Amino acid sequence: MTVHEDPIRAAAASGIAPHRAPELGPDQAPDLVALAGSRMAHDLNNPIGAIANGVELLGLTGQAEGPELALITESVENARRRIKGFRIAFGAAAPGQTVSAEDIRALTAPGPDGRRIEIDWPVTGPVPRQEAKAVFLALMCLESALAWGGRVAVRAASDGWRIVASAERMRVDPGLWHILEGGPVPADLPPNAVHFALFARELAKRPRPVAITGSDTAIEIGF
Repeated sequence: MTVHEDPIRAAAASGIAPHRAPELGPDQAPDLVALAGSRMAHDLNNPIGAIANGVELLGLTGQAEGPELALITESVENARRRIKGFRIAFGAAAPGQTVSAEDIRALTAPGPDGRRIEIDWPVTGPVPRQEAKAVFLALMCLESALAWGGRVAVRAASDGWRIVASAERMRVDPGLWHILEGGPVPADLPPNAVHFALFARELAKRPRPVAITGSDTAIEIGF
């Protein structure tokens, strides 16, 4: 029978101090939700990329043509765009990381998903990933209110961001928007509204308090 020696005890007996990870305070602990978001987005992107490559090869060889292939191509492209957007909104954002202007323009441009929301974000250079994360979460909150379509303008200010959504009519849940102003997160928060809780957490990290104003046809978020 083989006896496996405890490596920690063996190291202690030999006078070698075992390696221990440094203890982190509450403010230094890793953001497990963000890390999980990054992991899922990464793992989902690989098979979707493989499908996209396969569809492209089918098109080049002429083995498959017609509306069916076009539908698959559009669906794959839509999935890739959404996963990239989710990775920015839900994923980890380390200091020093940025999101390129090209990626932001590609993710906010009208796509094959039939989105009826026009996003006007005149970005000209890379945006710090932590800032992009907050803006993408804000866009998701505003998209929840633009159930029938509309327009969103994103502007960078000297002290933060100003994002304005406008439409002929909106669907606003006061309980969800109250979360952004420091209100409690309801125990029955639905999955399709989780971005409100995550955006509130990002807002709590910022020195400037959030300012939200609205009417029947417009909502403005300043942070």
